[in-house]
Amino acid sequence: MKDEYTLLAGTQWPDATPWTPFDARAVDFLSALSEAILRDPVLRQQENNAAFGFWCRRSRLEQLAQRHASPWPRLGRGLVLHLAPANVPELFAYTFAIGLLAGNANLVRLSSRCAETQGDLLRRIECVLADHPEVRARTALMTYPRESGCTAELCARCDARVVWGGDETVAALRTMPMPPHGVELAFPDRRSLAVLSQRLIDGLDGEALRGLAHRFYKDTYPMDQNACSSPQLVVWLEDGGNSACRARWWEAVAAVAVERYPFGPFQAARKLERLCLSVMTGAVEGRVERYGGNYLHLLQLTSLPQDLDSLRGGFGLFYTCGISRLEDLLPLLTPKVQTLVCGGLEPAEVSRFLARRHALGVDRVVTLGQALEMDTIWDGKDLIAGLSRMIL
Repeated sequence: MKDEYTLLAGTQWPDATPWTPFDARAVDFLSALSEAILRDPVLRQQENNAAFGFWCRRSRLEQLAQRHASPWPRLGRGLVLHLAPANVPELFAYTFAIGLLAGNANLVRLSSRCAETQGDLLRRIECVLADHPEVRARTALMTYPRESGCTAELCARCDARVVWGGDETVAALRTMPMPPHGVELAFPDRRSLAVLSQRLIDGLDGEALRGLAHRFYKDTYPMDQNACSSPQLVVWLEDGGNSACRARWWEAVAAVAVERYPFGPFQAARKLERLCLSVMTGAVEGRVERYGGNYLHLLQLTSLPQDLDSLRGGFGLFYTCGISRLEDLLPLLTPKVQTLVCGGLEPAEVSRFLARRHALGVDRVVTLGQALEMDTIWDGKDLIAGLSRMIL
């Protein structure tokens, strides 16, 4: 198999001896990696990689260790295979870090596209691994062709696997046997949406509106809305105020995008393609608006869609409509819905509302600006608990 894959960082075959979760050696490595990323003049200018560096700083890791503290002894499961997605390039680093924090050795498969675009981060990881030989000995970041057969061979030898990808990817992986004791955490296709309080937005002055628009930008544009937690649909809760504030909101979002978003021919073509498909296929009906030139397209829906799968936004294409009360959202919240982003609503109150109403979907309720913040609890699953075992 060695001839079939390219090692990007770490060792050819990791030592699978389990560690305790949040082992000091793992925390020291990630803390050093955080400092290296945030000092690197190239990486700290790359918004998504800088966010990863900030995520794995020591103070954050200590908070996570307290959250996941167990009254019983725990150990990692051994060797974990991670299959990272191509459409969210930075996710390979988060899944690797979480597997390490859970006490495991880690094999992480990146797509060839991610291996190319993430070269700066991979080189920095390899450099820091050189100063942490015990972590390096349990790490392999690699790439290989999807059709090579390596995945099946690795699945047969791993103690756990973490699958990030579409529904078809998850289904294909489940045909590949694991050892009988092996466990799987799968994160298939999901969709997300945002709910904005019209009353709140209408009451904001220019500076406050721009600040909130920047937080929304962080939830959407940096990953071209490809992340499962990035809102495709924006629902206005008509709880007061003047509906004219909606245009001001989108103008403010577009202004941030014009300033920050690296918008090129590829993004423009893909956005137009998705917009045309939505209109031509009759998947949705509504009126198209543009803001900031070509930076933001808005499809005003005449009513809530049947499901979020029919809304394929991206690259600054959003769908929007209004509701008179939160209850109107419930039919839309199927198990395919992952994150509900709130603007002007208290996430804790919305979470309690969804629990009282037995919502079928939504695993995360966050405020604006937090949609893309990776967590050790994702899609309602505790990754640290799932990738470790208790000894009672």
